[in-house]
Parts: sequence; C-alpha cells; structure tokens
Amino acid sequence: MIHDYLRIALINIMHRKLRAWLTVIGIVIGVGAVITLFLVSSGLENAIVEQFNQLGAGRIYVFPKTQIAGSFESALTEQDLDTISSVPGVEWTLGYRITGSGIEFGREKDFTPYLISIQTDNLKEKVEGITYFTPAEGRLFENNERGSAYIGHNIAYEVFEKDIGIGNNLLINNGKFKIIGIAPKIGTPDDNNIFMSDDDFVELFPNFGDEVSFIELKVTDGSDIDEISNRIQNELENARDDENFNIQTPESFLESLQVILTVIQVVLGGIAAISLVVGGIGIANSMFTSVLERTREIGVMKAIGARNSSILLLFLVESAMIGLIGGIIGLLLGIGASLLIERIVINSGFGLLKIIVTPWIIIFGLFFASAVGIISGLIPAYRASKQKPIDALRS
Repeated sequence: MIHDYLRIALINIMHRKLRAWLTVIGIVIGVGAVITLFLVSSGLENAIVEQFNQLGAGRIYVFPKTQIAGSFESALTEQDLDTISSVPGVEWTLGYRITGSGIEFGREKDFTPYLISIQTDNLKEKVEGITYFTPAEGRLFENNERGSAYIGHNIAYEVFEKDIGIGNNLLINNGKFKIIGIAPKIGTPDDNNIFMSDDDFVELFPNFGDEVSFIELKVTDGSDIDEISNRIQNELENARDDENFNIQTPESFLESLQVILTVIQVVLGGIAAISLVVGGIGIANSMFTSVLERTREIGVMKAIGARNSSILLLFLVESAMIGLIGGIIGLLLGIGASLLIERIVINSGFGLLKIIVTPWIIIFGLFFASAVGIISGLIPAYRASKQKPIDALRS
C-alpha cells in the first residue's frame, strides 16, 4: 500500500517538474542554511574543546582583572607567583610576560604582538604533552638558557620572505637571539608567538619590573582542582588585599564559551529557520494548486471507493517527498559548504574550526525536511480529503 502511495506521489511530482523543482529550491536553501550554520558553530566548539584538551589536565590560570581585550595590561606581580607557589596542592607555577616588539630577519623588518617570556627552569617537565611545546623542529629551552628563542610556525615560514631555520639569528628589539626550536602549526594566533627566557625579556624590557601578564600553575596529582582554586583565591586576596584578579580553569573557560556558542547557534538557527518557513509556504502553495488541478481525479477516486484517509495520505506522502528531496539536496550542499568554510579558515591561518559530520546530523536533516513537507501539506491534504465526490466530478 505504501509503495503505491510513493509511486503515485512520484508520478504526480514528475508531471509538474518545473513547479516541483521551484518548490524544492525553497527547502534546499532552508535545510542547507540550517545544516551549514549548525556544522560551522559545532565545528568552532569542537576546535575550541580540542585546543583546551591540549593544555593538559590539572592546570589553573590567573589573569589580572584589569586586563583589556587584545592587550595584557597586568596587575599581577612576582610576589603573586610566590604566594601561589606556597599554596598546598600546587606542584609548580609559571609566570608569563607578554608585549609587542619589532623583529628583524636579514634585511626585513616586522612586528609581533606576541613576544612572550617563559621561565626555563624544568620547562620540559612542565610542558610535557602539550602539543605546542612539542617542537616540529629543534628543541625547547635548557635550564637558565639565555640568548635563544622558540618561535611559532608563522614566524618561521610566513612572516619573512626567507624561511627561518634552526640556528638562524632573529633580531628582537635590537637584541640577537638564536632560534633553537620551531613549534608545530596549530592554526591559531599561537602560530605567531615568540618565546624567550624570562631573564632575557626583563633585560630587553626593564619597564616591566616585577609585573607578569598572567600565571599558569599545575596542581598535584589527585588534588581537587576546584578546592585548590579556592585556596589560591583566598591566599591572593589576603596577600594583595584586593580582588584585582581572575582565576580560570580550562573547564570554566569551556563552560563560558559553550554558553556563548549555544546562544550563537540559537540565533543563527532562528535566522536559517526563516528560510525553511518560506520553503514550507512554497510547498503549501504548490499542494493547494495540485489539489485544484486534480479535483476531478479526487472525485473519481472517491467514486470508486477511496476513503478520506487514503486521499489525505496520498497528498501527505507527496508533500513529504518534496520535503525529503529538498532535504537530501540541502543536506549535501550544507555539508559541502561547511567543509569548504573549514578549508578556507584553515588556509587563512585561523584553525579554530573542525567540522565533524555525524550520522545523527544526516538523520536530523532528512527528518526535519520531511517534517516540514508534511506540516506544510496538512491543510491542502485535509481539504482534498473532505471534497464531495459529486462536486469534485463536476469540476
């Protein structure tokens, strides 16, 4: 029985190809837009989660509350580092200083906003397992090493016409630094980082004094990261006599970002849904026209014993098929557009996008499109099923 309904619906669609395809286009645009926006926003979340996973477990970050977006204006000091190091449950701390600086390689000059100091004592143990600090070429800093620099992928291969290699010298704020390591390509602004030892940084930029831009720390294995975070909060408040700092964990970062991403998904999904509403109106309009054109056919079917439910189901199957066809095409276009956007983003150097197409996304897209078709065809199908045989045959 269902097979017959599908066959009749397909024949009717094929008899009015132009109108059917014009109707399908509305669904294609709507489904394509919804799938693209959903995949792109989910891809952004996937990439962010992956980046935070690369930071390693059990880490806490302390930032100055006065920090301005896009800069690292700091109210943290080396005394805060000592305070945090004394908190029970803290395994080690790292203080970072960040500033912008002119750089020069050969006869070319440029500027980096991401010149970062790092404390080199036992650095390899502290950053073990972190992708960025697993050199693609060269090595990391040795203890108390001076006059060396560890650079990001873009600094090595994108900024200057000639590639920078291991052993080359890079002028930073007129100071000569030997390149000892090149980080792997991450696809984020971190590819533009330049790291040097903390002692070298202070020597180049004495105005920093004892200030640090932010602090990273590792809790001891088995410790409760939230409990340690609360201890640090209390100790810093007592030592500083202010609350001019923020304590963040990767988990708290992710929670905040996921709230923002959810809002973005809802807003973008609502905008894309407008296209689906327009597509649904197109299906309803097409089905109303089809009912008018086939009034006599409906009368004949009723005259030979067709039930109202059979007429209703016939038109619903037809509208669902239109939605399904549009959904298949829209799904393919949406996935293709998402993968294209991912490729463009990666090639542009901003790798914060990782598209993952899962089976449930495909099922959702097809089910959603079919549901739109059925809902849009409900009223026309109901009107067709309620026509009287005699009135229909007179048409």
